Amino acid sequence: MMTRRVLPHRRRNETVGLEHQGQHLTVTVGFDDAGHAREVFADGARLGSDLAHVIADACVVMSLALQHDCAAGDLIKSLGVVPDPARGEDATRPASVLGAIAAAVAVAGPRGRSPEAFAPAPPPSPRPAGSAAARSETTP
Repeated sequence: MMTRRVLPHRRRNETVGLEHQGQHLTVTVGFDDAGHAREVFADGARLGSDLAHVIADACVVMSLALQHDCAAGDLIKSLGVVPDPARGEDATRPASVLGAIAAAVAVAGPRGRSPEAFAPAPPPSPRPAGSAAARSETTP
């Protein structure tokens, strides 16, 4: 059995909104220090509903899989899809809300980047007052 990666108490995350068959969800993906997705949380289903409980439980299972080095892309390949003719003849989309959550995990954040990639960008250097760029900002 593979060893579970223990996450730091404070970690980077990204929250995105998604819609699946009229259901609006908020998905938060947590990352390890190397930028790999390692946990997922989702909400948006009616509080206390069966769907809300299924989504919460599925996020726990997905998070455990991610922490055991299962790639989000592998999760997606294991979940069902249905045809999506609106996107093209051979296009598909996730068959369930769980597949939509896994897809959100797969595209979230800067996976695989070094910790330095998460550092805030330096502020832009000030432009000289007479530069063309400075003039274009003030010229109608």
